[in-house]
Amino acid sequence: MPGDGLRGHLLGNVKTFLLLAFIFAALFTAIVLAFAGVFTAAAPYALSWASIAGLLTALALLDVLVIARIYRMYKAADIGDVTTLKSLNSLGWAIVALLFAGLIPGIMLILAHGTIEKLE
Repeated sequence: MPGDGLRGHLLGNVKTFLLLAFIFAALFTAIVLAFAGVFTAAAPYALSWASIAGLLTALALLDVLVIARIYRMYKAADIGDVTTLKSLNSLGWAIVALLFAGLIPGIMLILAHGTIEKLE
């Protein structure tokens, strides 16, 4: 693990939070895309179902952006690059994850945000 002592412990916590956020955001995105596929298949029968499929696809695109951000943060924490980790750390992205990528990824990013702020 990069670092030693308190820094290494905090980086380990951040990696755990980010890994959980990544897993649950990916799971949520897969579920949203599955529902979008179902509504797309049913679109010939009702036009409103096509619009629901479009909204779900847009939600999935936002989820992919959140997943990419979480992945970059995880890679920075994995190699111990605190400067990059702090530059990617944003409470705004945590709120976006909370609203669009599910409850668990948002909470994990909020927890990681507080821990990243403690790093030196």
